[in-house]
Amino acid sequence: MNRHIYIAYKKARRKFSLKVYLLLAFWLILALVQWLVVSLVQAIRDVFRVHYYISVATFLLSIFLFSLFLFFEKLRYNRAVALLISFIIVELQIVALFTLVSRTHWAELLLYFSICAMLISVYIIIGSCLPRKMDLTLHIAFLFILAFLFLLVAVFFLMIQLLVAEVWRDIHNFGYILVEVPISITMLFFVMYHAQTINGGRFAEMRLHDYCLGSLILFHDFLIIYWLTFYWQLISGVVTPKDWTLLSTLWDRNDRKMLRPDYDDRSIDDYSDGILTKPIYREHGTQMSLVTLDEPKFVLTQDFGDDRETESLNDPNWKVEWLSRENRNNYGKRSKNG
Repeated sequence: MNRHIYIAYKKARRKFSLKVYLLLAFWLILALVQWLVVSLVQAIRDVFRVHYYISVATFLLSIFLFSLFLFFEKLRYNRAVALLISFIIVELQIVALFTLVSRTHWAELLLYFSICAMLISVYIIIGSCLPRKMDLTLHIAFLFILAFLFLLVAVFFLMIQLLVAEVWRDIHNFGYILVEVPISITMLFFVMYHAQTINGGRFAEMRLHDYCLGSLILFHDFLIIYWLTFYWQLISGVVTPKDWTLLSTLWDRNDRKMLRPDYDDRSIDDYSDGILTKPIYREHGTQMSLVTLDEPKFVLTQDFGDDRETESLNDPNWKVEWLSRENRNNYGKRSKNG
């Protein structure tokens, strides 16, 4: 009798796990398709570059609904209601990322999406295959202590990089690795933990009617890891065409509207490997001729005063100032060598 009950339980658990992973795959495909559409269609990109608050509002609403879904179990008992709420939560999170997606190239988006999806899949398999003596659901205290330590590391280096000018100067973009890696490792540990609660046979496991919740949790695990890659998508641009990068990351600091300048060939050749490949803000030390979105062409000029006194590195615009001087020096060296 006990054996029949165990076999029935295993079948139900496998069916539950299959539902969770199929839903997760559906959420990921749904997200990828919409993000690619935003990245490829210029008109949609323009909307979300300017109206960033749409993404902020949808993100906050998604978090609110997800909180209700987590804390009010009755919402998860009805299959139709659970699926509808899950779809709304996922769709809101997809829209919440449109502001960042509109600033990255479609190939860059696809590359990092594939890497993150592969990481999630691999760690789901690893978590499912771990022996019972490595039951993360039983040793959850150890997992939270580890997550706390990694969080300390990430927050410390984040503040150091943001507020200490010398750190940015010495380690440049690679300082972000000290923020991204601890958070990503923490989330991958939780992916293994969640995989064990989904697959069952452990100290703690999800209820068999909570397949929508399981898919949402794994989807948000993926989102956290994927969000962190946008730094590299926008700053490094491994597979982004150089001219596309130049046209995608120039801000008007006064009204926070994203400009879409159409550089002529001379400005691209002169400045393609300098400050313009990075997100920059207009500030009083760098004179730039800017245009509205309706003007198709303009020439970007820079006038750096050599006799100006060096401003304090505590100035919020110190990064722009430093990158501007670096670009000027590099351009001067190229001119002399030429």
